Amino acid sequence: MKKTTATILSAAVVGLLALAAAGAASAQTMGLGAPMTVRFVGTFTPWAKEEAGGPESLTVTVGDEKLFFHITDVGSYQGSDPGMMLIQHIFPPVLEFVGPKHRLAPIEAAAKGDKFAVEGWLYAGDNMFYVAAVKKLAG
Repeated sequence: MKKTTATILSAAVVGLLALAAAGAASAQTMGLGAPMTVRFVGTFTPWAKEEAGGPESLTVTVGDEKLFFHITDVGSYQGSDPGMMLIQHIFPPVLEFVGPKHRLAPIEAAAKGDKFAVEGWLYAGDNMFYVAAVKKLAG
């Protein structure tokens, strides 16, 4: 009797581990578990509670500062390029930008209408974007 109970318990544990592994694999496939290397292009404007960000906009926090990031282009280096559809998978539409201070400084000093390309790793499930590179673009 004890051997049968131990066998059933072992089978249940193995089954639960298999389900957990399958769930983690599907989350990584969808880009939720593993970070996705992304390039956003757009403009930053001051955040205002009364002002709506728009469908292609994210509320971004950089340190203690809150900004709107109006995105005009999205690129991914994962083989498939989700384009602007990627923004719809960031819910709520809020991202915390993190990274070295010298990389975040140009964003914090952005003037209204300055266009930037921002590259890094998107952790969509955590609403976090690790900034690896920032480049101010002309016009």
